[in-house]
Amino acid sequence: MSKRLLEELEFEKNKREILRHSQSPKKVRESMPLKQDEGKKYAWEYELENYRKSKVLDKFHTFGAICGIVALIMTILLNWDVLIQFLMKF
Repeated sequence: MSKRLLEELEFEKNKREILRHSQSPKKVRESMPLKQDEGKKYAWEYELENYRKSKVLDKFHTFGAICGIVALIMTILLNWDVLIQFLMKF
């Protein structure tokens, strides 16, 4: 795993812990380990997932656009003679 991903995971873990501490009283937290909160997702977790998905989608669109431009340039270069002959008719 990359260093950046590990830092993001550590940040999320710390944020979850802080939210758990702030939402539950200290006595209740010491008496039971709060297993019920593990299945619940917070809004910022959904936002983070959507941000990551959109980031991957943006990379995919950028890659597709670059491939399209490269294909256009290759087509023009490979058909340069035909293009010049066509333009000479005018």
